[in-house]
Amino acid sequence: MGIGAVRNWRLSRPRTATQFGDTDEFLNTYAFSGLNHLREHTGDLKGKSICEIGAGDYLTSGLAMLAAGAARYTVIDRFPGDYAGGEAKHWYGEIQKNWARFYPETPWDESLTATGFPENFDDRLELVAKPIETAVTKSDFDVICSFQVGEHVSDINAFAEIHTRLLRPDGVGLHRVDFGPHGCWSLYRDAATFLRFSDPVWNLTGSNRGAPNRRRHHEFTEAFDRAGLDTEVLLLEHFDEASVELDKLNKKFREMPRESVMVKTAIYRLKKR
Repeated sequence: MGIGAVRNWRLSRPRTATQFGDTDEFLNTYAFSGLNHLREHTGDLKGKSICEIGAGDYLTSGLAMLAAGAARYTVIDRFPGDYAGGEAKHWYGEIQKNWARFYPETPWDESLTATGFPENFDDRLELVAKPIETAVTKSDFDVICSFQVGEHVSDINAFAEIHTRLLRPDGVGLHRVDFGPHGCWSLYRDAATFLRFSDPVWNLTGSNRGAPNRRRHHEFTEAFDRAGLDTEVLLLEHFDEASVELDKLNKKFREMPRESVMVKTAIYRLKKR
């Protein structure tokens, strides 16, 4: 997606990292959200091997998952953040400091220290800075997960097929996909404004990092089916149809099932057949 020269320049630049805000909302949103989703939809993490696709700026969710009892954590991220930098360390410290307030029933794993994370935990941590299409890991997993990542991947078939390669027979995939507008497109009154453009025009507006792929709900479920996965849709949130000018959508989206196009957020739980 995007103009080649602009894309290459963007790929060479560091990502814009989220700085810690002194509020519980920041911890809930950027540190504990993934853990909370997993505990709600996949159960206890104790002893499990977890792979997260697209961890974000820091390994905040990874530290939280390990602290909650996961045996191993692997992250596959084509655009790795500064996982051991000063801002990352601040986040890790706040996670450990506030853990007991958020999870009083789950004692912090004393083998983990925020100050030594992630560099001192190679035995429990694997970082794979590769696209999902070519990522190779040391082992397979009990859980493969992502949160607000699926809407950015360039190949949703590869996104689905990674479960065929890396998920254990009794394992679970859990993915939260944000089908809504991102960045400047969120400022429009009509939330579906970003769906008004043809693919060639849209491809010139982005630079491959952070731009939505605009794939819709039914396309994900079809990709999961082709990959041999059983899909359970745990959540569907929709745009307010009264605020969307459907007649202005690009022809491609007007010809899709309206129910699918209007999905704003979905959570998928996947298992191998």
